[in-house]
Amino acid sequence: MSALTEGLNQLRDMANPRVMRTLREAGAVSPKAPLAIAKAFPWLIGRGPSMGIVAQMNAVTLGHKIAIFDKNGSVSWKELDLRSNRAANALRALGLRGNDRVALLLRNGRELVEMTLGAQKLGIVACPLNTWAKPKELRTTLEQSRASVLVYDTAHSEQVEKCDLGNLTHLFVGDASKALDASRPLEQALAESPDTPPPPFTRDRGSAKIVIHTSGTTGTPKGAQRNASAAGMGALANLIAVVPYRRDDIVFCPAPMFHSFGLATFAVSSALGTTMVLPEKFDPEDSLRLIAQHRATAASFVPVMIKRIVSLPEEVRSRYDLSSLRVVLASGSAISPGLRAAAKDVFGDVLYDLYGSTEIGWVTIATPEDMKTKPTTVGRPVPGIEIAVFSAQGEKLPAGETGELFIKSDILFEGYTSGETKDERDGYMSIGDVGHLDEDGHLFIEGRADDMVIVGGENIYPIEIEALIESIDGVNEAAVLGVADEEYGEVLAAFVAGSASREQITKVCKQELASFKVPRRIEKVPELPRTSTGKVIKRELIASLEGADVLAD
Repeated sequence: MSALTEGLNQLRDMANPRVMRTLREAGAVSPKAPLAIAKAFPWLIGRGPSMGIVAQMNAVTLGHKIAIFDKNGSVSWKELDLRSNRAANALRALGLRGNDRVALLLRNGRELVEMTLGAQKLGIVACPLNTWAKPKELRTTLEQSRASVLVYDTAHSEQVEKCDLGNLTHLFVGDASKALDASRPLEQALAESPDTPPPPFTRDRGSAKIVIHTSGTTGTPKGAQRNASAAGMGALANLIAVVPYRRDDIVFCPAPMFHSFGLATFAVSSALGTTMVLPEKFDPEDSLRLIAQHRATAASFVPVMIKRIVSLPEEVRSRYDLSSLRVVLASGSAISPGLRAAAKDVFGDVLYDLYGSTEIGWVTIATPEDMKTKPTTVGRPVPGIEIAVFSAQGEKLPAGETGELFIKSDILFEGYTSGETKDERDGYMSIGDVGHLDEDGHLFIEGRADDMVIVGGENIYPIEIEALIESIDGVNEAAVLGVADEEYGEVLAAFVAGSASREQITKVCKQELASFKVPRRIEKVPELPRTSTGKVIKRELIASLEGADVLAD
């Protein structure tokens, strides 16, 4: 699709009466909007829509409003636009042109935002990388990204050095004394670059794409390529029709922006023109302090962050006024009914649970009302999203019947950088989960399709067993998975953190579950290994099994 067509489609999207009404109700329609569109129009039709174009328009309509609070202070929308222009021109000076790639090993903050917007303005592909990655994993994702420039935080110099990649140009942020040899300060490169936007019309315009790496809980993370303009104003209006974001929101986001949830939070905030508070790293008490200090009205947490906040002593939590919060959005992994209830006690009745994936985008959202009436649902589909449930034989199943979930949406990813894609059926793409829809259209997740364990011919999805074990006094968290067994082929192993004894866990499971669902191995662990978004890294649990005790019937 040409840039002109993409740009005109976005303008038509914005002019849709339903979209305009939703944006107006969110306070996101400015009297200066026509001027902003007129000024950005050459880039909109010359390079295509992107969040970079949104930054240009926000500079006109919201120039002096603070866009970001981070560890270095604040940046206005006007300053953010100019600095992202410098970023685009700095990358251009390094020889990058349309569809080239820049890798970003950066923590949440202005630099990650500026480089992502600058890449979009230049038409090159931004590849945010997991700052938690070990050197071997980081090397793999860097190779997959095929980047020619790496921008990194010197807090991660050791990881980068151990990757032993020799052909990358390196720019750094942070402590210069920790920078790798031949690295150049990003700030210097920005200072030497003009703050005018790149030319709007060019033969090498490229496309504003972003590559987000999956969590890699069972194997090597995959690079999922997404068109940065896929979630346009229509998709935004569909989202805020469910989650009541507003332009005057102050959005606290410790969710890492190198993953899809944190990046989606930034995209929604930019499109609305909110102010974002971006801590460099997550700390439970500091999160409460920053929410209270900035009077944040919205927050984005992965569930493990919520768990750590609600686990703080009451005397710590009571020091901070959280009454400003209207929205707490959770995503990234499953959030149990018990944790939902605990979150309500801490934050108020403001929790929204978003279900989706890196490849699919958002799918459903459980609202506070949904959680009251149907505590285990992940909500109804966001407007514009369709869900189909298929049997193993490929037949569509009616409400109430369990099968594999497939999604139809305008915000699907384009494919993995490896060339692979997800399974598709009748125009729907697999999300990899098993579940069912009820008669009211609420979705219930019963497990990952690839988590299914077959014990003695019975199909088992561990999520039910995990929820039971986590309800036992003394259990902090649990993960259940299948492991090879000579007699049964596969048996269930439960990995449990907390003070509860193995005997106590087994007793409750035998009381509440069918015999074939009772874990035959109970492994006590200090804590579950998790990704930066809180998903359990199951390959590490399997690797730890050698020598574990076995509890037989």
